Formats: sequence, structure tokens, C-alpha cells
Amino acid sequence: MVEVKAIRFGDSFKYKGLINCKELYKIIDSWLKQNGYDKIEIWNFEEIYEDGKQITLKLQPYKKISDYAKIEIRLNMVLSKMKDVVVTKDKVKIKVQKGEGSFKFDVFLTTDYEGSWESKPLYYFLKTIAEKFLYRGLIDRYEDIAHKDADALKREIKSFLNMERFRN
Repeated sequence: MVEVKAIRFGDSFKYKGLINCKELYKIIDSWLKQNGYDKIEIWNFEEIYEDGKQITLKLQPYKKISDYAKIEIRLNMVLSKMKDVVVTKDKVKIKVQKGEGSFKFDVFLTTDYEGSWESKPLYYFLKTIAEKFLYRGLIDRYEDIAHKDADALKREIKSFLNMERFRN
């Protein structure tokens, strides 16, 4: 049976300032590719309100770390009150957005994602015993990898946003 364990749930941060949305998407995509994640985009839409645009993006990248386990990072990103502004950098005018951003990270470890241990009750029992006693160290190592990857992605986004803060 596929088992999903929440490693980190509701880890979030907020940002207010200049955001180059296209560059932010590129940074996230680049990080995911460099770290072996396959990206699944659940939704990506833009709404226009009186106080500016709102962009909502939900990504669900995953990385298979073995034939038995995979890591999934769910990233919910809401950019609100976005208004276009033009800033000058090195005598070149660049169109960016000014607004607020909310980023939420949920991290999960999925074991037996192919369901190979659920065909018979005896296999399920053996899987439970093996996970509890034999593979505990391996599962703990997978959880550490999930924590480190989520922290690295969060740092990458934060560092990009802090660079954007000093543009104008």
C-alpha cells in the first residue's frame, strides 16, 4: 500500500517588494532540474483585481530516490497586488512587478509508490516489519534528503527575492 508521510507541513514565508515573475519561474525550474526533480504543475492562473493582479501557482515536483521511495515537495505560491513597474538597472529599463508574495512548502515521503508490496497480506506484513526494523536507517536518510532539498529550494527562492529587493 502506498504510504505518504508528511515530513514538513505548512512551512511558509512572505515577501513584499519587487518581483520579476519570469525570472522567479526560471530560478525554480532551474533548481528543480539541477536537483533531479520532475515538475508537475497543478495549477497556474492569473486574476485581475482592482488593487492589481494575483498569480497563483501550485507545483508538485517529485524525485524518485529509489525504486521504493520518492520525495514530493508541494509549493504553493500566491503573488498578490502585483502592479507593473519599470526600473533602471545599468542604464537599461526593465519591466518588473511590485507586490506581495506568499510561499508555502509541504514535503512528503512516499514509500512503495508502485504498490508492489500490497498484492498479498503477507507481503504487506513483511513490508511493515522490514520498514520498522531493517530499513529504519534508510527511511531516516530519505527524510533527511527531503528536509535538505526543501530547505535548499526555500533558500534559493529567498535569495532571489532578496536580490530583487535592492534593484530600484
